[in-house]
Amino acid sequence: MSSATRRLLPFFLSIFALASCEDPTEIGIELQDENLIGTTYTEYEVKTGTVLLSDSIPALRSVPALLGKFNDPVLGSSAATTFTEVGLNAATALKFGDNPVATSLELTLDYSNIYGDKSKPLTINLYQLKEGFDEKTSYFKNSSLPYEKLLGSATIIPELVKKKGTVNDSTIAKTFVKIQLSQEFTQSLISKSGTGDLASQQAFNTFLKGLAIVPANDAASMLALKLTADSTKMVLRYMDGTTPKKHTFLLGSQRYFSNITTNRTGTAVAALTNNRDFVSSESTGDLSYVQTNTQLLSKLNFPELEKLKEKLGDIIINRAELILPVQNGSDATFTPVPQFVLYQTNNTNRIIRNAAGTALTVQQDVAYALNGTTSPATLQYNSEKKQYSLNMTSYIQAILLGTKPNMGLLLAPARVQQEQGGGLSISPEPLPYRTILSNPATGTTKAKLLIYYSKIEK
Repeated sequence: MSSATRRLLPFFLSIFALASCEDPTEIGIELQDENLIGTTYTEYEVKTGTVLLSDSIPALRSVPALLGKFNDPVLGSSAATTFTEVGLNAATALKFGDNPVATSLELTLDYSNIYGDKSKPLTINLYQLKEGFDEKTSYFKNSSLPYEKLLGSATIIPELVKKKGTVNDSTIAKTFVKIQLSQEFTQSLISKSGTGDLASQQAFNTFLKGLAIVPANDAASMLALKLTADSTKMVLRYMDGTTPKKHTFLLGSQRYFSNITTNRTGTAVAALTNNRDFVSSESTGDLSYVQTNTQLLSKLNFPELEKLKEKLGDIIINRAELILPVQNGSDATFTPVPQFVLYQTNNTNRIIRNAAGTALTVQQDVAYALNGTTSPATLQYNSEKKQYSLNMTSYIQAILLGTKPNMGLLLAPARVQQEQGGGLSISPEPLPYRTILSNPATGTTKAKLLIYYSKIEK
C-alpha cells in the first residue's frame, strides 16, 4: 500500500461508514471540540428570504390567548380577538334565590405581557356570540365566529409591576381589564335563575353561546391574557332579599381561541399574499423576516454547497456552524423570537414530512439523531451578540454526501418541550414576537455558514 493511499484511507473509511449508517456525526466527531485544533475554516454563503406559509395554526385553548392590536412600522398591523365560552361553575342547577335582584355583572381580564405601545389607552369591546362553538370544527389562528350585541366596553392603560416577594423579574398586571356588562343582559341572566338554561353547561352554552372580546380599531397594544387564572372571571353580584351575594363564572375552563389578522399594505413583504410565496432578502433591503402567529418565516438556502469538496479537495468536516445576525436596533421595540427550529423544505417552500406525516427538522448534532424526529435542534437568541447560531455539522455533512437534499430550510418560531416518553415535541410560539435578520452582501452582519475542516494531504 502506498503512503498516499494510507493517508487517504481514513477519509474513505469514514465516508463509507457514514453512507452505511446514515449518521454523519461519526466523521471527525473527536475533533468537534471548542478549539478545533489543527483545522481551518471557510465562510460559506447563505441566501435568505421571506416566505408566507399560510398553513393553519391550531388555536383552540392555545395559551396565552391574545387580545389587542399594534402597529409594527416594519411589518404592518396585527390584531387579536379572543372568542370564549363561559363556564357555569356550578355542580347542580344554578339558582340565585327566591327573588334575586341583580346589582352588577362584571368581566375581569388578567394578563401577563404587553406588546406594542404601552403608553396609549387600550379600549376593549365585549360582544355576545351569534353562533356558538361546534364540536366538529377545528379552530385555527385564522378562524372566527360571528358576534352581535355589544355588551360593554372598557379602556385602560395596560401596565405590569413587579410581583411582591419575588427576587426575579416576575411581574403581574397592575390594572385589570374590567368591563361592566349591560343592564339588559344582566337582567336577562338573573331571570334564568332556577330554569333549565342554568341547569348544565350544555344548556348554558345554548343561552349564552359565548363572548367575543374585541380590540378597538385605534388600539396600540396587545395583551397576553391569563384566561385560566382565578383572576379572570365574570362575577354576577345580586341581592337575595336583604343579603348581598355573588356568583363567579369562569372563562378558561371552557373552549376558547384567538383570531389573528394582519395588514401588511405598504411593507417590504406586502407582495406575500398566497401560500408559500417567497421574496428574496436582496429585494427587501438585505433583510428577511419572521413573525409569530402569522406564518411569516425566513428561508435559508446554501447554493451549490455540494461543490465544496470540489473547491477544497479531500477534507474532513469537523464543524459547520450557522450564524444568523439580527438587524441592528430591530430588537429595541419588538422582542425577537426567543427560539427557532429549522424545518426541511423543498423548492416550492413546502415543509417536508416523513411517511407518518411528521414535519422534518434539523436535529441536534448528536449521534444517531440525524434522521430522527425526536431531537429537534433549536436556535436561541443571543441578546449580547445579536444573533442566532447552530452547530449543524451532521446535517451539512449529509448534504455533501447526498443523503439529505439541499433545497433550503425554513426558520420557524417554536416552543420545544420534553415529552414523557423521552423525546422532544414542537409547538408553535404563541406570543407576538418578530425577528429581522440581516444579510448584506458583505460585512460583519452577513449571514454565514462557518465550515471548519481538516485537509487530507496526498
